[in-house]
Amino acid sequence: MAVPVPLTSRELALVIGWHPEAFWPDEERLLRRLRQAQQQGGGLMLTRLQVQILFGWGEERVGGHYGRAAVTPEERAILEKLRAVLEQQD
Repeated sequence: MAVPVPLTSRELALVIGWHPEAFWPDEERLLRRLRQAQQQGGGLMLTRLQVQILFGWGEERVGGHYGRAAVTPEERAILEKLRAVLEQQD
């Protein structure tokens, strides 16, 4: 079941930049949805698995050397939104 993920066009662009190339078919479907939502100006609907994949990309992105997180305010906002969506589905 897909749920709304409240990311702005700017946030969608950042997320796509976290992982611009797909390795797995699930990632390809996710990137396609992200790009489509960005072109339409929002309205992103994702499954729990897709939100988890995005959250994983975000964690990889902000993980710094020696496990220290290096997070920009925009990245923090995106991760908080994704975490909230995941918590709603628990």
